[in-house]
Amino acid sequence: MYAYADDLAIMHADEDWQAVEGVLSKDMTTLSEYLQTWKLKFSTTKTVSAAFHSNTKEAKRELKAKFNNEILPFCSEPKYLGVTLDRSLTYRRHLESLRKKLTLRVALIGCLLAPVWVLEQQLC
Repeated sequence: MYAYADDLAIMHADEDWQAVEGVLSKDMTTLSEYLQTWKLKFSTTKTVSAAFHSNTKEAKRELKAKFNNEILPFCSEPKYLGVTLDRSLTYRRHLESLRKKLTLRVALIGCLLAPVWVLEQQLC
C-alpha cells in the first residue's frame, strides 16, 4: 500500500491473476468499511484497477477487482501522483509528456527573454 495525502495505491503481486483480483477485492472491502466507519467519501471517478507486467502479453490483461460488488474500471495507463504509469513500467508516455511541457516552457522563456537580450545588445 502506498499513500500520499489523500491518494492511495494498493498493489499486490502474484503469479495467479485470480488471486490478485481476490486480494484486491478484499482490500477494497476493508477500505469501504473503514470509510463508512469514519464517514469519509470515496471517489469512484478516480478509482481504477491496472495491471503491470514485464511480459507485454500478460500486461494486456484487465483486472476484475471489485468495490462494493461492482467491478472497478480498468485503466491501462493510470496516473498516480502526477506520474503516468504504463503497463510495462517503461514510463515512456510520462517522459514524452514531460518533454513536450519542457520544450514549450523553454520556448516561452526564450520569447520572454528575447526583448531583454535585444535591449542589452543595443545598450552595449
